[in-house]
Amino acid sequence: MGLFGELLLVLVAGLLGVLMTPRLDLHGLRHHEVQNEVVRFLESHLTSGLFLEIITGNSDIMIQESVKIIQQYGLQYYHGYPNYIGRILVVTYDEFH
Repeated sequence: MGLFGELLLVLVAGLLGVLMTPRLDLHGLRHHEVQNEVVRFLESHLTSGLFLEIITGNSDIMIQESVKIIQQYGLQYYHGYPNYIGRILVVTYDEFH
């Protein structure tokens, strides 16, 4: 990812609580519902800003199903960072992906 990407992620993760970042919380959904919800969320918010946040919790299946859809859209994403466990940060701004 490189130093710039790492620094950008740290900055963004710190700002998510301050900025109005669209969020999708997958808690309470069944695994087979995840892909449709992620598609709806991405379609609704692709042009709304720089980043989107998908809250997956610690479920590997939720993460895998979400990442499949994000990759189909060709978007860059980050997950698994120590201060960002259980969440996926999706980059929607063109210069970043």
